[in-house]
Amino acid sequence: MLSDAARRKLVADLTAAGRELDMLMFDEIVTGLPNAPATEAQVAAYERDCGFPLPPSFRAFLLLHDGWPDFLGDAAILGTGWRKLDWTDEALEALEAPFEEFGQEDPLANRAVPVLLGVDAFVSLFLWPPDLSRQPFHEYQYSELLAEHADFDAFLQGSLDSLRNQIEEERKGPHEDEADDQ
Repeated sequence: MLSDAARRKLVADLTAAGRELDMLMFDEIVTGLPNAPATEAQVAAYERDCGFPLPPSFRAFLLLHDGWPDFLGDAAILGTGWRKLDWTDEALEALEAPFEEFGQEDPLANRAVPVLLGVDAFVSLFLWPPDLSRQPFHEYQYSELLAEHADFDAFLQGSLDSLRNQIEEERKGPHEDEADDQ
């Protein structure tokens, strides 16, 4: 698990990389900033709602930032008040059929808690109850399991690595075969 200072730097690096990619792709910044910190009482209430203690890295993130709207496209890192947001029910409902029909595992049927979600997002992250999984954070593309993360810091670092790869690809410009098509 990262120190608070290292986690703050990771969040700052993610913010900067997201904004750099926005400028390369859209010539404007669309990536949002993370929310203000949650209180200890909000995090404790969230844990009671989940029915299990949060992993230390995710708990520490919430005490630093109570969610992050527009983290990846329209996908948001949900904060302690995610159940009160109008759009989360719609996003979870949209995932039900793909998980039931195509999913390798169904977080919705196994009491997993959504951590990253968006109405039109193709990626999601769920926190699985500690008694059901060795790795608590499962990342999906649609209903396909992409990765399991040992902690939330590992998910954030993976997101940063992915953004940096996308930035590098954008800087390179179109591949030769793509340039021929234009």
